[in-house]
Amino acid sequence: MKRALLVLMLLSGCATSGYDRLPKADQNDVHRIEAYLNGIQGLQAAFVQHGPDTGESGGRFSYIPGHLRLDYVVPHPMELVAGEGHLVLDDQGTGAVTHLSLRHNPLGLLLKHPIRFDGDIQVTDVRHGNGSLQISVAQADNPSQGLLTLQFSDVNGQLSLIGLQGVDARQHHFGVLLSDVKQGVVIVPSVFTPPAG
Repeated sequence: MKRALLVLMLLSGCATSGYDRLPKADQNDVHRIEAYLNGIQGLQAAFVQHGPDTGESGGRFSYIPGHLRLDYVVPHPMELVAGEGHLVLDDQGTGAVTHLSLRHNPLGLLLKHPIRFDGDIQVTDVRHGNGSLQISVAQADNPSQGLLTLQFSDVNGQLSLIGLQGVDARQHHFGVLLSDVKQGVVIVPSVFTPPAG
């Protein structure tokens, strides 16, 4: 927790919008990621989530630009639908329905459409690995509201989303790891209709 707070404090001291300050190669990778995320027709995958509490959960992940849905199977059935500035979580185990604004939630950085990592979003870090690429982003004018790291496989120039890591304004951490990723999936828009309640 102290480490995350330090990171956010450092970000608040150097927040500028966009990614013009990055090396040219990193700027090119940010453009590739923007094009990839905006061009996804539909992505589905299995997921395992750690946090924001200490438990582990999992289920099915569905994404189109601007919208996200998580259908939880473990630890019990839940539906999370996010998009158009709002997140709704329907916990079918308890009957509770939670509504949150994405304005101060790291997931909101992924669910803008079209995605542009400039203007009100600051790219804080770009990292390359063996067959992988990740970027971290925050709100340019208020980075203490949260940090989101998007993780991709990057094989022969082809990107595929494989994970999300985040920390919100209250220092709650979450991580979502994707497997069995299928891209180009036709997903009917009604899938992203928030649960009633």
